[in-house]
Amino acid sequence: MQVSSLERKIVAVLWTLAFGVALATFSVGFFTHANTFALVEPIIRWLAPHASVQDISTLHILSRNLGHFLIPAVGYLALVLGPLRNRRYVALILCTVFAVLDETLQAFTPGRNGSIYDVALDVSGALFGFFVWSAISKGRRKTSYPRLANHRKSSHLHR
Repeated sequence: MQVSSLERKIVAVLWTLAFGVALATFSVGFFTHANTFALVEPIIRWLAPHASVQDISTLHILSRNLGHFLIPAVGYLALVLGPLRNRRYVALILCTVFAVLDETLQAFTPGRNGSIYDVALDVSGALFGFFVWSAISKGRRKTSYPRLANHRKSSHLHR
């Protein structure tokens, strides 16, 4: 059974929407300051039992900022490896739009606040994913072209 182009596009849109909804759900519901602190504090106390309250607070903020960078980077890579294959600019724009919408939604959620700084971190992470994917893609093209060129030469010689 052959899948039509329209069916592939519908599946890509549905996967992309599911991805966005899942991220938004985690962002608004699970990744609150208190919830992430409850996850990070025991780990820090286990790794550094003599850490001060200030040290734990600083490391918690750093881990949240790292999350704002890494989650969109991984999200971007998931999009270009999955539903948005060969659409790297669309994936980057989608990650940027999602960052803005996510922080806007947080601004209207009780107990949360939206931050342009977090949008900048999210977009920076997506850009990092973009550059990583571009480098990987470029490396793949460079290694595949010599093989193709050698194949063409050898098939030309055999004619």
